[in-house]
Amino acid sequence: MKNWLYIIICFSLLGSCRTEEDKKVHETLIVAGSNRLELEKVLKHYENDSLKLQAARYLIGNMAHHFTLKEFFVSPEKVKYALDITKFANEDEVRGHCASLVERGYTYHKEELNDSRVLKSDFLIRNIDLAFQVWKKPWAKDVPFMDFCRYILPYRVQKESVSGLRETFMKRYIPLLDSAGVTNTFDACMLLNRQLKKEIKYKETGNPFYPTIEETDCVRIGTCAALCNYGTFVMRACGIPVAVQQTIWTKMDMEHVWCAVLYNGKFYDFGPGDDQPDIYRHKLVTTRYLKPAKVYRQRFDPYIKSSSVKDDGFVSDLKSSLLEDVTAEGENIPVNFCVKADKNGSDGGRKQVYLCAYNYYQWRPLAIGVKSGDSCYFECVVGHNIFIVAEAAGGNKLRFLTAPFYLNGEGNIRKFIPDTIQAEYLILEKKKEEQCRVLHYWDLSQDDFIPISCDSILSDTTQLYTHIPANALLWYTTVQKNLGQRVGFIQNDSLKRTIDF
Repeated sequence: MKNWLYIIICFSLLGSCRTEEDKKVHETLIVAGSNRLELEKVLKHYENDSLKLQAARYLIGNMAHHFTLKEFFVSPEKVKYALDITKFANEDEVRGHCASLVERGYTYHKEELNDSRVLKSDFLIRNIDLAFQVWKKPWAKDVPFMDFCRYILPYRVQKESVSGLRETFMKRYIPLLDSAGVTNTFDACMLLNRQLKKEIKYKETGNPFYPTIEETDCVRIGTCAALCNYGTFVMRACGIPVAVQQTIWTKMDMEHVWCAVLYNGKFYDFGPGDDQPDIYRHKLVTTRYLKPAKVYRQRFDPYIKSSSVKDDGFVSDLKSSLLEDVTAEGENIPVNFCVKADKNGSDGGRKQVYLCAYNYYQWRPLAIGVKSGDSCYFECVVGHNIFIVAEAAGGNKLRFLTAPFYLNGEGNIRKFIPDTIQAEYLILEKKKEEQCRVLHYWDLSQDDFIPISCDSILSDTTQLYTHIPANALLWYTTVQKNLGQRVGFIQNDSLKRTIDF
């Protein structure tokens, strides 16, 4: 009888999927498995409160897209060991401890715990009630319901372990906002971020694992991801609508995440515990090496991306439905452009291609475009950067289709096709204490940087090169991997690197 009742309920739910939200909630309940009853308890709890029920349906309907990244060591005896950096004095002690574990045969493992399968009803109900409590505050009361759902209500920021500190942060920081009499989200963010600047700072912790909110709250230091998650969680706990923004650097190495506060329908960038919303966006425009070529905003609910091409199977975070391209919202004016392929691509019609920037010794995708014939199209890209276009070459490998090229601010392209007949010369300098540097050029036939012989060492800090292929993309770097080794080209008898644009 119970089995028949369960089947009837399932068909009833399926038949009631009249809207997209109904469908999403239904799909999450299926994915939840044995945890389904916990999610249904939340919906039952709010059946007489239409607005909170709608908020609960928003969370549950989008929950299947979110997970906790659990990382841990496993001993040779197959025992799990979770690192707790709060028990160590500094970064060196953490790194030393991790190194000793590896030496003793410990291995790294990770698993993803989907929120729909693990979150309990009491946690979700408490989260919803607290979020609605702060929504009544003077600075938050005018935030539209959908923005409230996206940027205040969520119980997590990215893929950190779900935190139970929302109420703790409310008690810690809301009195500060109350006493200041702030009346809008921008001023509330400014005030709270000034307080965070006294409490947290950017510093490496030595932790090889993804940081938690609790960990950052305890040690009060962290990298961009840790501080961004922490700052976002604190802001949202206090009723301030904040989103996470991200980019792959084109003029530096690695990637970056920061925050943006929503005020009067517009987002204002800021660094949690760092630069304020009134200056951070200006900094991204006026500081050359900080100008992002692409900016993406993380959402709790999926962003519908229309595409006329089939997914090629290449694995990239850029394909996440939770990333929204917001490059056009910035003050760096983007362009749409087309670049011709210099090599034959795989057979087929329209297909996905990837715009890549040279970042820490590899070409890293930062935008997805469309190839039609021999033309590759990309939208909304900030120029004054060097790129290359690639296609998926099976598995998670890329195959380059174009020569590297410089894209200027108007969308014009200069390709770097080296001429080995014509030679250019260059005198390069380095600091005395620096490691030996080697000049390379990008060889289209080998799809790699090839070393160029140094003709003579003029001094301890000066090297002369006279056999550089004309119109080549150059890379002046150390033998060992170091951050900050940028590509560039010869202009006015000197090496102009991407950081100089």
